[in-house]
Amino acid sequence: MPNPVRSLIISWRSIGLSLLLSVLVGLSAAAVPLDRLVEAAIGRFAWRPVSGDIVVVAIDERTLDNSPKSSFSLTQHAQVVDAVNAAGARRLFIDFYYNRREADSDFPRLTGAIRRMGDRVVLGLVAGSNRPGDFQPTFLPSPAFGSAAGQASIGLEYDFWQVWRLATAVSIGGKTVPSFSALLAQRSLPIGSFALDYSYRTSSIPVYEAIDLLSGKVGRRELAGKDVVFAPTAPSFQDAHFLPGHNRVPGAFIHVIGAETLKRGNPADIGWMPAFALALLTTLGAVAFRRGRWFNATALGTIAALIVVKVWLTTMLVTCSIGAALVLIGVFGANVSRRRRRESALHENPVSGLPNFEALRSQAPFGSHTVVAAKLVNFGDLVAFLPGEGSQQLVEQVARRLQLASQSTALHHDPDGNFAWLVPFYQHSQIEAQLAGLAALFNAPLTIGGARIDVAIAFGVNDEFEGSNAQRLAAALVAADHAVRTRTLWTKHMPRQQEDAGWQLSFHSQLEDALTGGDIWVAFQPQYGIATGQLVGVEALVRWTHPTRGPIPPDEFIVQAEKSQDIYRLTLFVMDQAIRSAAQLHARGLHANMSVNLSAALLDHDDLVGTIRVMLTAHHLPPELLTIEITETAQIENSRQARQTLAQLRRAGIRLSIDDYGTGQSNLEYLTEIEADEIKIDKRFVMTMRDSQRNFEIVKSTIDLAHRLGAVAVAEGIEDAPTMALLHQLGCDVGQGYHLGKPQLFSDLIASIFPNSHSRIA
Repeated sequence: MPNPVRSLIISWRSIGLSLLLSVLVGLSAAAVPLDRLVEAAIGRFAWRPVSGDIVVVAIDERTLDNSPKSSFSLTQHAQVVDAVNAAGARRLFIDFYYNRREADSDFPRLTGAIRRMGDRVVLGLVAGSNRPGDFQPTFLPSPAFGSAAGQASIGLEYDFWQVWRLATAVSIGGKTVPSFSALLAQRSLPIGSFALDYSYRTSSIPVYEAIDLLSGKVGRRELAGKDVVFAPTAPSFQDAHFLPGHNRVPGAFIHVIGAETLKRGNPADIGWMPAFALALLTTLGAVAFRRGRWFNATALGTIAALIVVKVWLTTMLVTCSIGAALVLIGVFGANVSRRRRRESALHENPVSGLPNFEALRSQAPFGSHTVVAAKLVNFGDLVAFLPGEGSQQLVEQVARRLQLASQSTALHHDPDGNFAWLVPFYQHSQIEAQLAGLAALFNAPLTIGGARIDVAIAFGVNDEFEGSNAQRLAAALVAADHAVRTRTLWTKHMPRQQEDAGWQLSFHSQLEDALTGGDIWVAFQPQYGIATGQLVGVEALVRWTHPTRGPIPPDEFIVQAEKSQDIYRLTLFVMDQAIRSAAQLHARGLHANMSVNLSAALLDHDDLVGTIRVMLTAHHLPPELLTIEITETAQIENSRQARQTLAQLRRAGIRLSIDDYGTGQSNLEYLTEIEADEIKIDKRFVMTMRDSQRNFEIVKSTIDLAHRLGAVAVAEGIEDAPTMALLHQLGCDVGQGYHLGKPQLFSDLIASIFPNSHSRIA
């Protein structure tokens, strides 16, 4: 059996909050409307006929139309009482009060008729309440009716503008007075209330018109031995009330329904806890043991069962509130749905709609399948410069071509432009041919937005059957990275790559050793004004010479530092070295800017600016001589904190630069987020601008854009004089590259600057 703690599809916190909310709903009766809907439905489909032991003699519209002046006089009331008495009725319940007509001349005739019927008459009284349980009489029967006649309350209880319950008895002036319904049912019950049985059809209540009783059409045959309710039913009396599921009915009908309910037994109210407990058990079971697959069916089944049981119990005179239980199921369902949506989003790439790598990792073990990973070599460049929805079109077209090789299995896609799929065992021998065929497909350019785009792709293969899904996928991706670096079509995961993975796993500790042991150091590359040839700045570049692996490319360990959360520590190390060196240049009278790279991911560190200011103060360097280059290796994740950090840097007088402009995923976004003092054009465009018209236009437009924004344009990667001359023609401000000076030790930089001229351009 599954472990319920491990297989919960929503958190215990969500369960607790759902339970608390539902309990509060149950205690506050906020879910009563849900119960009322079910009860109203019972009334709408009423099927049960009344017993017929209680009949209604009604003053209806026809009776009024056949009465003098369309008014039923007290004399006629008296005649009705006498006629009911003469017909041998068991009891007469009068649903009228006569307090305002005691001065009428024919009032004595009515009192006489009532006295003649003795204790077989029950008069209605109306009482009001200023607070629960404390009723005061509003209309009491006149003493002239005599002491033999009984009295009963004809008051109705409203809830949501309808009558759902009736009193069994009320306390009026310290005296217990039964209700009409209780006396009609001949039940002596304590003070309280009960729920009506809405399954009775009001149309089954025997109703006789008073005019027919007076004319003799109705008599002993209809009334003998019956309890008679003498009541108004004509609309002019305004004694119509909403009975759930029955629309408006005369008040007398409600008393009859109440009496029929009490005659069948003792109504009971078991509250909301039983239904709530049932719902809690079933939903917890579905959440804990079904892993969400059957939750909807369980929830719907429980709701249906609760409704059926409530209907059945209602017909058995047992009131069971299911509103809180329904709220509990609804809240649980909302949490489960939210969790499912989140999981679905976690397992689907939003750009392509394909399942992502997390979905691939979480599926059944790969077993004998081979894992193939595909990496778009120039994915970042393509996404950066494709207009509008071009990146999505790129992914869609790449996916269509790759699916030719993954027809028997699903293609998976991650946000970095990588794809992966599984190849069944029986197709292992065909993998090399399939990859060669795919490479041939990608020799043909893609057409996106009318432009022809060249796409390079490399593959990694892992056919080792050992290891978890995550390990095997990671191994295939490592192999694909190796194929990109070695510029081969595809490579198979090899032990050497495993060693690289091991080095990455111990990266944090090795980085700490390198920082303390001097293996990580800072190189400095000069920057010159293109128009003047004067030294205007220096960029600090981090280097790592590993004792066994040798020089490690910065791209490798910087990316790994970002992944392992060590980039902040590394950046502060470089920052301190750079500021110290810039201070030495400043002390020698050279006011050159010192540029330091800063990953955008670090902008959410709220102590970053304070730390840099402490360094500037400690080394006595004016802040305007420090330039922070925001790299595009990561997107700005916390835009609010990032904007605050950028604003603080500018207020501190520190210059801001956008590094490697033209690569990454957020060029225009960076221009809106960062009020840059300079924009650095990536060397990939500068180095090829003389051979590629496209790259030439990119460099030219970037220089123009920088100047329009009031920023300095800096070109990286200048390796020859013709490129320098071309940049001068385009109006580029600052140049940097091997033609002007290689990255070097600070001591070598000092030796090259002093006492020689600052000019390095011939």
